[in-house]
Amino acid sequence: MKKALVLGCGLVGKTVALDLAKDFEVSVMDPYEKALASLAERDDIKRIRKPADDAAALREAAKEADVVCGLLPSHLEGASQKQILEMGKNYVSPSGYLHSEGMDAIAKRTGAVAVFDMGIAPGMSNYLVARGAAMVDELDFGCIYVGGIPEKLDPPFNYRTVFCLEDTMNEYCMPAKYVKDYKLAEAPALSGLEEIDFPGVGRLEAFFTDGLRSAALNVKGRFVAEKTMRWPGYVDTINIMKAAGCFSKEPVFVDGKEVIPFNVTTELFRPRWTLRPEKGDRDLTVMRVVAKGPKGGKYVTNCWDLVDRFDEKLMLHSMARTTGYACSTTARAVADGMISAPGFHAPEELAGDDAFYNYLMPELAKHNIVFKHSVLTEEK
Repeated sequence: MKKALVLGCGLVGKTVALDLAKDFEVSVMDPYEKALASLAERDDIKRIRKPADDAAALREAAKEADVVCGLLPSHLEGASQKQILEMGKNYVSPSGYLHSEGMDAIAKRTGAVAVFDMGIAPGMSNYLVARGAAMVDELDFGCIYVGGIPEKLDPPFNYRTVFCLEDTMNEYCMPAKYVKDYKLAEAPALSGLEEIDFPGVGRLEAFFTDGLRSAALNVKGRFVAEKTMRWPGYVDTINIMKAAGCFSKEPVFVDGKEVIPFNVTTELFRPRWTLRPEKGDRDLTVMRVVAKGPKGGKYVTNCWDLVDRFDEKLMLHSMARTTGYACSTTARAVADGMISAPGFHAPEELAGDDAFYNYLMPELAKHNIVFKHSVLTEEK
């Protein structure tokens, strides 16, 4: 039986570990007993209470692994993935882009096969927009619409988060990179507002955020972008708070003490925005990937739609499901040799491989993660 090491036992790490345990010998490495306790009833999963930045412990844990899955906080990720690749071990992670410099050369030198940013977004988002680009002669329009939202309206923000709140907050401050006429361009965060009618969900609003990551460099077209989706009215609310200075990172003095408004706002939002399954909160993951362009004298639009819901049986957030299963399914493909070229690969680099596509989509569908693909062909 093949062996897998999972670094991190948070929501997504646990999801990856449980899925891989169906056909791998799995070890999970995490420094926190409380995190590992969530797997206490699984005698088939080895629990290692060590931090990933303990190089000796990581080396020992990974020495027999056929594949390592990285589900770590950003500040631990870079050194850990470098060590894994230096060992020549295969590696898959739903993140990794921020620490990707030099990693491709290491992987090629050691023969490691690695895929970074392979979750839902980034991940399936980059993968599908690149696949859509490969299905036309020239990509006129490629756009990823994606959002994690509460299943029901939850005033006044109608928003709950299941992952790092600071990352979400920063998205509303950073310019969004996108592609315009084959060149890298920038748009203000929260700009480009448009309404989207999503079957089975309702009307949402979409706006620019800096989510393309490696796809901004690797997917060529006249227009390529990612937009985040939320329930209507969200952007107006956030823009009012930004105008009031609530997202400023410049210090101000309050009662003689220096404070950073951004940090204060984050801590005020934390209890108000955290998804609470025990109180009945449920999340949705909603995605639409659109790719348009000419093909053989016709004009073709490829569209993939996803609506994924909270798993009531496993009490698992939709965002953890869609991120974790994309990672674990890709890890299987790497361990089994379906993805075999040494290097540190972005999801969009795998998009032209029909065998992987024909494996990936049915495997995700086994977890009820179904991308409905439609094609519209018009006379040019």
